[in-house]
Amino acid sequence: MKVDDLEFSKFAKDHLRYYEQRGSDFPSRFLTWFLEHIFRLDPLEADDAKVDAKHDKGVDAVYVDDISETVYLIQSKTKESNKATLGDVDLKSFAGTLVQFRTPELIAQLVAETKNERLKQALIRNSVEDKIRAGYHIQGTFITNIPKNDDAITFLQKTDNIDLYDAERIAAEYIDLDVDGGVEQEFFFDIADSEVIEYDAGGAATRIFLAPALNLLKMSGISDGTLFEQNVRLSLGNTKVNRSLRESIKKKDEHKNFPLYHNGLNVLCKEIKSETSEKITVQNYVVVNGAQSLTSLLAEKSKISADLKILVKLIEVKGDISLSQKITRNSNNQNAIKARDLKSNHNIQQRLKAEVNKATSGEYAYEIKQGESNKGKELISNESAGLVILAIDLEQPWNCHQKYKVMDDLHSDIFGRPGVTGARVLALWKSFQALDEALKQLDNVQFAHYTLTRYFLAYAVARIIRDDPVGAQVMADLDAVVEKGRLDDFVEAFASLAVAAANDLNAEVADAEDEHFDFKTDLKSSKWCRQISTRMLAQYKKDVGRKKADPIANIFAKMVFKTK
Repeated sequence: MKVDDLEFSKFAKDHLRYYEQRGSDFPSRFLTWFLEHIFRLDPLEADDAKVDAKHDKGVDAVYVDDISETVYLIQSKTKESNKATLGDVDLKSFAGTLVQFRTPELIAQLVAETKNERLKQALIRNSVEDKIRAGYHIQGTFITNIPKNDDAITFLQKTDNIDLYDAERIAAEYIDLDVDGGVEQEFFFDIADSEVIEYDAGGAATRIFLAPALNLLKMSGISDGTLFEQNVRLSLGNTKVNRSLRESIKKKDEHKNFPLYHNGLNVLCKEIKSETSEKITVQNYVVVNGAQSLTSLLAEKSKISADLKILVKLIEVKGDISLSQKITRNSNNQNAIKARDLKSNHNIQQRLKAEVNKATSGEYAYEIKQGESNKGKELISNESAGLVILAIDLEQPWNCHQKYKVMDDLHSDIFGRPGVTGARVLALWKSFQALDEALKQLDNVQFAHYTLTRYFLAYAVARIIRDDPVGAQVMADLDAVVEKGRLDDFVEAFASLAVAAANDLNAEVADAEDEHFDFKTDLKSSKWCRQISTRMLAQYKKDVGRKKADPIANIFAKMVFKTK
């Protein structure tokens, strides 16, 4: 990304179209984009963090990172003028804002006095007062779509609690995997004390070896980030992981053990120019996995001894951008083993995979492993399907933000039941996907596009269906619905009910002003979800009673099949 890509008209057109329904104006959409692409939050976390509204006390987002034990207070300032620069005025104002969060007592006072309900809700929801008391660090983060000027630079040299993301830094840290990058120079790797493993994969020459850390720190582009232009993670700052790396570097007696518990670097180069027993010389290189390691090593360079070596996987891509992108994506997505991976060979998951394939004649694939090859098929991730079952069958939409539990603590409850078949998974999945029209009926746009709202609406519709004896019978036997070829009718009925339910939901939340309606908390409350869905069910029954006919129930009546 280039700095001028962040200019108002260009950025709004090229990058913010997806965010139109999640932000009312450019500043709000820019903030959401930043939280997802630069702060690397998922959409639900990004929406939870945002508090921008009137009386926001100079804070537009609050995010608590329990790993680094940091409370991030984020302020966003955007400009439409292409000639504007950031001076020190806004930064000084933000510095004053941060004073309000300096102690637990000040935060408690702020919660009591603020007129911004969203800020109040975020501080309470994240237990910010308690976490500051427990020793969490407050970090101010200022973001803008314009470059800083000399006044801003001078001010920032005098303060250590504001981290500035101006246009230049954002452009440098944004990862565009469609763009090639790296350092266009020669470099040699010192292999004098290492064996070299040679491997040729489809024409891509690979060398695996141990290189001295001091040798690797001579690569260009570590300090300014150009070496990592394709690295999806980059350096994540003062995290626990980086602090742990630095502690290991400081202990010289640990240097020989470093390769034992360090994943190493993935380095791509255009060409391996020459090789001897002592060095490998390359032309044009980029590190696609290892930014945190190299930046930590650079920060502790004075502590590094000759014993500290790093495992290097060197791959010659010969300028093949598509291969380079594929390696980058895969190497940056080799996450730690998850519960999902451990459950992938579980007989329940294997059975569901086979059943979904059979029920759809191979049109859908039930994905149970990361990186499966299911080309040309509609995918149903087992993790995502588990969330749908959690909301509809187990009637717990308030737990659907805890995705990690699906394949772990809740796996047996969700999947380990006789009624959970491939056909049922397919029926619930397609019904869940058919809620788009209903969500459009919701007057509160941010509420409509909040991730948990879809799960709540699906849960509310399922309650309405089960309240009717015929509907309950159909919901209990979705296998027969699929087997008899009536799945499309069921999905259509589910979607129609959802539209009616959405209109009733509008009435339930109409009295709450946007700023006072804390849906980010309410949708995670079992009490709120049960109460609102109960009132929606009662309203639906009243509407049906007035009409003296329920066309949806008539459709369900046709789906009751006799089973052996």
